[in-house]
Amino acid sequence: MMHLALYAALAVAISVGIAFGIHDSVAKKYMEDANPGALSAATLATGIPVLLAISPLSGGLRAPPLAALAFIAAGVLNFAIGRTLMYVATGLLTANGASVMTSTSAAFSTIMAFLLGEPVTGSEAMGIVMIITSVYLISEWRGRASLRGIGTGLLVGLAIAGSVAIIKVGEDLGGSPAAGFLIAYAAGLTALADRWKEARLLIRSRKGPVISMGVAAAAGQAMRYVALTSLPVDVVTPLQNLRPLVAAAVLSSASGQRRPRPRHWAAAALALLGVTLVSGLLRLT
Repeated sequence: MMHLALYAALAVAISVGIAFGIHDSVAKKYMEDANPGALSAATLATGIPVLLAISPLSGGLRAPPLAALAFIAAGVLNFAIGRTLMYVATGLLTANGASVMTSTSAAFSTIMAFLLGEPVTGSEAMGIVMIITSVYLISEWRGRASLRGIGTGLLVGLAIAGSVAIIKVGEDLGGSPAAGFLIAYAAGLTALADRWKEARLLIRSRKGPVISMGVAAAAGQAMRYVALTSLPVDVVTPLQNLRPLVAAAVLSSASGQRRPRPRHWAAAALALLGVTLVSGLLRLT
């Protein structure tokens, strides 16, 4: 029974990357020229109905004061800072370059896990390296690079890892996943209040892509909060970095692009092996 619960939690954690990959594929195809702050606010606003609908299935609304403060901090760091900087990094490095740099959140998560007192095994560290390498292979990043873009991408990776660690702290303090993601979304929207007008215009002018991104991101966030109730930070964060592989597959299928090349198969194999190592399904002796 315990193994079944573990497999279910791992499936949820992997689904986080799938949901975010769908979000990223839409962003790459339709929204690379959008204002980053306005796009963050718009995707938050369009995602809230999804979170409200699934909140009764996500542990109820339970948030002691310290847990609520942690969720507020996670929302500001993840959305007002992290998501906005991710869109900035996309503009500076292209979506492929941004994917490579933001995947460093898997490495940052190892540091966060250590600070939280969670053990980090050699298998997990090797798996993280494999996942980051797979992101590089699948991205085919050959575009422009700048110190500002690379720095921004690294900050996004740090913000993602930091917000996941803070979410874990909030849940350890007695907060429920539903309370966590609703508080975090409210905090992120409040921090982006100066972009609300632009966000409304963006929703009206590009309703389909914005709603698709908002729904996918909200689903990913909800599953992330749920996964963190059963899994440590250094497992959840690397698994969500499967998002670039999902985005590449979605875009390739949607556009009828060329068949996968050897590097794409290598990326898939590395990602699969990385997942098995990070999740503990396979251990190095």
